[in-house]
Amino acid sequence: MAEDLSIGLDIGGTKMAFVLADRGGNVHAARTLPTNSHQGIDDTLARITREVNLFIEAHRGIRGLGIGLPGPVDAARGIALKAANLGWEHVAIRDALCWRLAKPLPIYVENDVSVGAIGEQLFGSAQGLGNYVYLAIGTGLGGAVMLNNQLLRGATHAEMEIGHISLDPVAGRPCACGGRGCLEMSISGKGLLASAREFRAEYPESRLHAAPITTRAVLRQAEAGDPLALHALDEAAAALGIACAWCANLFNPELILLGGGLAHACYHLIESKARRVMAAHSLKMNFDAARLALAQLKDAALGAAALVWYQQNTEASL
Repeated sequence: MAEDLSIGLDIGGTKMAFVLADRGGNVHAARTLPTNSHQGIDDTLARITREVNLFIEAHRGIRGLGIGLPGPVDAARGIALKAANLGWEHVAIRDALCWRLAKPLPIYVENDVSVGAIGEQLFGSAQGLGNYVYLAIGTGLGGAVMLNNQLLRGATHAEMEIGHISLDPVAGRPCACGGRGCLEMSISGKGLLASAREFRAEYPESRLHAAPITTRAVLRQAEAGDPLALHALDEAAAALGIACAWCANLFNPELILLGGGLAHACYHLIESKARRVMAAHSLKMNFDAARLALAQLKDAALGAAALVWYQQNTEASL
C-alpha cells in the first residue's frame, strides 16, 4: 500500500517552494522555482501545474495539495483576496488549479502565516497543543492564533494583523499602512532598518556608517557589539515583548511561537529582553501560562504540506 503523502506549495514574492511530505513531516522530494509573477497569473498557474503533475505522476498515495499565500485568503473558497507582492487580487487559485491537475486532488489554500502555525502543531514546537500564538517576524510582522485547535478567523479574512497595532499613533514612525508607530516599524526587517537609520547620527562611531544599512549588516554588527545595531535590536526586543504581552492577555495561550527568517536570525539577541518586557506588561497568571519559544520549522512549504493533514483531520472530526 502506498504511503500517504501531501504536496506543499509556498508562494512568495520571489520564489515558489514545493515539497512532498508524509504524515510525519518527512520530506520525500523538494523543488524551488522563481515566482516570476510579473509574467502574469496564467504563466504562474501553468508552472505550478507542471510541477504538481510531476509529483502526481512519480508518486502514489498523494492525498492533497496545500498552498500558502501572502495576504488575506478566503480559505473556505480557496481565493487569494489580495497578495500585493504577487499582484494578485481575488484569484480563485483552488478552482483554477483543479481542472489542470493530472489527477483530482483536494486543494487547500491558506494565508502563509496561518500555514506556519499549522505546521508547528503537526511537525514543530506546538505538537500536542491546542492554544498557542504564532508570530512571523520577517520583512514585516504577522500572526496567527490557534484556539481550542481551531484557527482564529476574522470577518474579512484579515485577522491577527498585529504588525499594524500602534505603539505610538501620534509621534511614531510612519508605516506603509498609513498609520504611525505600528509594531512592524520596530520588530521586523523594516523596523530594524528604520531604527538604525533614525538613530544613525547619535552613534557616529557605529560601523553601520561605512556601508548601506541592510538587515544582515545590522545583525552582523549587533553580534560584534556595535552600539547602533544593538540600539535597533533593543528597540525590537521591547516591541516584541509588548506584542507578546498583548497576545498573552488577549488569548491566554500555552505558547507564543516566534517564526520567520528574522526571528531565527536574532532570537538569541532579543529573547531575554522580550521576556522581561512581556512579564512587565502581562497579567501574572497569563505570563506564567505562556511559554515563549522559537518555531522549529524553517521550510514554509512543509507547513503547506501540513495544511493537508490539518484540514483532513478537521473534516474527519466533524
